[in-house]
Amino acid sequence: MFFSWDMGAKENIGKTKAAVLLVVLTSFLAGCSLIRPQESEDIRTQVPQEAVDPTSFGSLPVDTPETTADKKHTVLALSAGGADGAYGAGVLAGWTASGTRPDFDVVTGVSTGALLAVFAFLGPEYDDLVRELYTQQTNATIFRSRGLAGLFGDSLYDNAPFKEQIEQNVTPELLSKIAAEHDKGRRLYVATTNIDAGELVIWDMGRIAKGGRTNPVQHFQKVLRASASVPGFFEPVYIKPLRGVQLRQAHVDGGVKEPVLYADFMGASKLPNRHLYMIINGTTRRFNASKPVEASLASITQKTISELIRELQRDTIFRHFSATKSNGVKFHLTSIPDQIPIAQESLNFDPVRMRELYDAGWKIGELGPDAWFTKPPTARVASDEASLDRLQQ
Repeated sequence: MFFSWDMGAKENIGKTKAAVLLVVLTSFLAGCSLIRPQESEDIRTQVPQEAVDPTSFGSLPVDTPETTADKKHTVLALSAGGADGAYGAGVLAGWTASGTRPDFDVVTGVSTGALLAVFAFLGPEYDDLVRELYTQQTNATIFRSRGLAGLFGDSLYDNAPFKEQIEQNVTPELLSKIAAEHDKGRRLYVATTNIDAGELVIWDMGRIAKGGRTNPVQHFQKVLRASASVPGFFEPVYIKPLRGVQLRQAHVDGGVKEPVLYADFMGASKLPNRHLYMIINGTTRRFNASKPVEASLASITQKTISELIRELQRDTIFRHFSATKSNGVKFHLTSIPDQIPIAQESLNFDPVRMRELYDAGWKIGELGPDAWFTKPPTARVASDEASLDRLQQ
């Protein structure tokens, strides 16, 4: 009888502990449920005050004595790619070493390319900083896990370390330099995705640098962080579209809509010698067969998402190539060489691989754009070009 009571008591104690644990866990998860900043239906689709309107002359590149002195109009487009941005960093440094790197009239960036674009816009004096930023990172210097809270919040990871790096390097002095180049007629564009509206936003970063916000430095930093905030992995960045409005839009990685950014107006110039230089921080090879899919939901899902992104990138590149062909802009493209294995995880910041990518990019950059592709390097381009030619006839 005593033995029976003891077992019952132990069972009750076990149930009590389980109940207490459930209450604690429920409370914890409730605390992880975030409330986003205030928004409204009409603000979701509001065009931010610094967003590019291609019909407005004030947003477009401007031919000035400073931008036409070399008798060329040059556009540099830097793609998304996470840690593979080390390749683009190397290309730019090698290009500097070749002595042929232009002072680009327009620079665009998406995701990791957005941060790279800021320094590429300001020129070779930032090559050493860029090398450090793209060869000495680890996962811990970019993000940290939210643990169980991440499964019930707005993102799996906290990118506070990345935010701190942006704040450290994007200073009032840096914005003053960007504003000065903007006044010369040069343009710096960064893309985010307004996830509330499902709309690509092209930000004129020179306009932000020139002021118009209560805290332009902070606003500039937020746009950069938003452009690289991969949805699901990192939390959205909530941005006020207009000064004086407290309501906010949720902005995430521009690569959701446009993995590499170019538009016809960016190549607009009276100069006949116009060029688009596109640096793809990733592969453009036909097959992604370096690793077999495992018999697991996680592996199949990861590969499926990877292929969706690759197809979006491929279509975007060809669309931009078609635009340059139609408008008489010379097309140049470089991407990670085929002999370097495809990254299985773009958010794995491995210093060894990043250094390898940087060195590979440096070698390509030193050769200059004559060594780049002059059309998208895919097996389907020939048929695509034939279709384009038929449409233009």
